Amino acid sequence: MSPDNSSVPVASCTMRTVAERLGVSVMTVSRALRNAPNVAPETRGRVLEEAQRLNFQPDPALGVLNAYRHQKRSRQSHEQIAFVTDFPQPNAWKRVTTFVRYYEGARRKAEQLGYRLEPFWLGDPELTARRSSQILRDRGVRGILVGPLSKGNSEIALEWNWFSAVALGRSLATPKLTTVSTNHFQALTTAWENLRARGYKRIGFSITQYEDERTQGGLRAAYLLSQTRHDGPILPLHLCAQFSAAEMAKWAQAHRPQVLMSSEQNHHDQLPAKLRARIGFVHLNIDPAAKGVGIDQGHDLVGEQAAALLHLKLLQRQTGVLMRRELFMVDGTWRDGSIVAPE
Repeated sequence: MSPDNSSVPVASCTMRTVAERLGVSVMTVSRALRNAPNVAPETRGRVLEEAQRLNFQPDPALGVLNAYRHQKRSRQSHEQIAFVTDFPQPNAWKRVTTFVRYYEGARRKAEQLGYRLEPFWLGDPELTARRSSQILRDRGVRGILVGPLSKGNSEIALEWNWFSAVALGRSLATPKLTTVSTNHFQALTTAWENLRARGYKRIGFSITQYEDERTQGGLRAAYLLSQTRHDGPILPLHLCAQFSAAEMAKWAQAHRPQVLMSSEQNHHDQLPAKLRARIGFVHLNIDPAAKGVGIDQGHDLVGEQAAALLHLKLLQRQTGVLMRRELFMVDGTWRDGSIVAPE
């Protein structure tokens, strides 16, 4: 009896080899390996299983050529990428400058690479994970950018094995997608060091629990560590569940900061006039178009890098969730200006 060689790896396995073993077309094998949406899940599973059994290895040079051809076609058709959000209303995220900068940076880079970025709202309670995924697939979406979410430590349920995906910011906890974020720890540390160089010793910091969750405690950790690294008074941070002007004033009167760091302008603006006049302010998330001193967190660059990473995943046909989260960070930059001189 001759041995069954159906599971023996082929020395030079090609897509044609896989196709002949399964009795399907080469195009079907190609589409299945690229995770194209117009392939039945059962067929895709059979192709992937057979390709693995035969030790199929794609030709990198051919992959680059195919990617180039696909990119030329997509510049005409502009393949759609989904920008996923989950706020209570579809356009609520557009009210926050930070989130708009994420989107605009991602949109610019996506267009340069031949894609069209379109918002997709997951906040509809009638949409199940399966139904949302099917809608995206029916629209020809292979790539997803998870935009900023309504809460920190959020979970988004989709059929992730169908898509290539990258998350922006740190609000997504589950699944552990490849993530591009501002380096919040570096942002506050940079502000602290610049203030120390100007002679400030009593440096205060105010943050809401909402932002603390969204930044994974990075700003808070940097503040606490910075105080231990320098001589001088240690001021307790002002951490509030919800902002209260009265509580902010009470904290400022008790701890007498020379300068206040915060990502929220109103934490300084709503202090009593006498306190506000003698306490400087550094914005930890300053809008490049606004006046003032602080840190530009580079949210448009975060969006650009996320779109570029998603492009690579699409070229490499990398779908699903990796065993370990990949995290890429963009440093913030200090924007100088005039602050109240330290007393």
